[in-house]
Amino acid sequence: MQNNKLEMKPIVDLLDESFYIPAYQRGYRWKEKQVQDLLEDIREFYLTSLNSEKDTFYCLQPVVVKQREDGSWEIVDGQQRLTTIYIILTYLLEVDGGDNLSRYRISYETRSDSAEFLERIDPSRHKSNIDFFHIYKAKEAIKSWFDEQEDSDKYNSIKTPLLNLDNKSVKVIWYELSDHEVPTQVFSRLNVGKIPLVSAELIKALFLKSSNFTLESKSKDAQSLLQLTLSQEWDAIEKSLQNDTFWYFLSNETLESNRIDLLLTLRASDHSEIENNKDELNTFLQFNELLKEDNFDMVQEWQNIKRLMMTLEEWFNNRELLHLIGYLITEGKTIPEIMRLSKDSRDKQHLRHKLIGQVFNLTFDAKFNALSSFDEIESKVRDHLSELDYESKNLSKIRRIFLLFNIVSLLSNPKSNSRFQFDRYKSENWDVEHIRSVASNIPEGISNQKKWLIDVKDYLDNSKVDTSPFKFNDAEQNEKQLINSEINQILQAQTFQQDKFENVYKSIIEIYDPSNGEAVDNSIGNLTLLDRYTNRSYKNAIFPIKRKHIIELDKKAIYVPLCTKNVFLKYYSQNLDSMLYWRSEDSQNHQDAIIETITEYFFKNGAQ
Repeated sequence: MQNNKLEMKPIVDLLDESFYIPAYQRGYRWKEKQVQDLLEDIREFYLTSLNSEKDTFYCLQPVVVKQREDGSWEIVDGQQRLTTIYIILTYLLEVDGGDNLSRYRISYETRSDSAEFLERIDPSRHKSNIDFFHIYKAKEAIKSWFDEQEDSDKYNSIKTPLLNLDNKSVKVIWYELSDHEVPTQVFSRLNVGKIPLVSAELIKALFLKSSNFTLESKSKDAQSLLQLTLSQEWDAIEKSLQNDTFWYFLSNETLESNRIDLLLTLRASDHSEIENNKDELNTFLQFNELLKEDNFDMVQEWQNIKRLMMTLEEWFNNRELLHLIGYLITEGKTIPEIMRLSKDSRDKQHLRHKLIGQVFNLTFDAKFNALSSFDEIESKVRDHLSELDYESKNLSKIRRIFLLFNIVSLLSNPKSNSRFQFDRYKSENWDVEHIRSVASNIPEGISNQKKWLIDVKDYLDNSKVDTSPFKFNDAEQNEKQLINSEINQILQAQTFQQDKFENVYKSIIEIYDPSNGEAVDNSIGNLTLLDRYTNRSYKNAIFPIKRKHIIELDKKAIYVPLCTKNVFLKYYSQNLDSMLYWRSEDSQNHQDAIIETITEYFFKNGAQ
């Protein structure tokens, strides 16, 4: 089966071609800013390349085409760019004509008048239809841009790259569909589904070019088999990266397709960079240049990419490396930085020690000394935590502490095979929230207040979680029944009675939050990680309701970070006389547990 063809084509090579815009394409719609941004980019390229003696080019986004029986090209993607270039050429012909200036031809399946208007843009007709209007406005934007340029070289700055003069050119990524491709299906994927033709797809087309497999030592069938094998291996790697558990260990980016681009970018960084290093298609451009080199071995390059994948999988399958690297990536380190650490390490154990040092340095803004005593490490950890509270505007640092607390808690038990779920942590937006709600945060708005009452009623009626060791005495049981009755009255009343809600709210707080009179506790001991839904739905809830919700999640095997679950089960509390309250001593016990767990991990694992 014939593969899609991919090459870089200068605009000047398209001037004798004919392009056909099918009915499924919308009309021309580029705005003034898009048109002038393109002119600015071409001009900037021209100015920066003036002193360059080698061939240089500015790369446009891909143009996806399929050849028709009459030899013209059906545009599947790239109509807006090609039309804009056509209008720029039209303007240059009018103001700065010359024998070497010409234009390609554009025709339309259903809008024949548009082809005529595009060829001769008549201002008096620009309000005839929406297509004419946008074409005319684009030309006006071009005229306005040139009028604002004060130097005498303004026309040459655009014409020279477009016509490939003085070793400077504007090129498009020419992506030609094979006979078996259905243009409407490709169009739907690229436009309706909003899935762009990114570097990864373009590089795959580069790698699978038939010319890469033309080897004198192999038969045609053997060459085809090699080509097929590479294609299957590519798809297998992409499938592995589609595993969210693996992907979010490596990346913080939400990416639905072409995740192999991470590997390709990583490999491209090992090669010398070309000039277009800020282009979003930079990775493709680098590989495109590499494949032009006479000594470039595509098969060997693919082997190098596979080895990179094997390294990432090796990290993922090692429980300690998974957690250390996953933590660093989550907190902003990059795979290339981790790769450099790995290359500078003697072995896996040496890499492990380097990673532990990186984790400490990143978290505590202090260089890690592997020979530090327990007390020295504890002092640094305690001092750092003492500077953090909910009001300090350092929530990112607090979140980092709780992520580390979960990581080292898991790693402290070498017999466990439990793993932190970076995918759920990132996709569900786990963030820092109070364990015992702030007293002043009474629910706002009638809908939130009603929900708060419904949650309390449901807890009082149905909760079996907290039947032991806590028991209601007769007086408390009567109070509970009275509160339930008042909640029913408020919820059933035609008009919501704010004063009655506030009375019930105070009664509930008095029963379930006896520490309410204390100062607001914004310390790290009264904070934990909660998922977005729990944060939104239970932000103002009393402790036992939050606790009940967390336990129900755990019972259903819905992921809850280990330390969050431990907090609401009060595993860190020394006084367990009541599971329904979260007091200041519970908060202090929790903070002490964080300090002790983190300190112990670095003390035991720091010595080299």
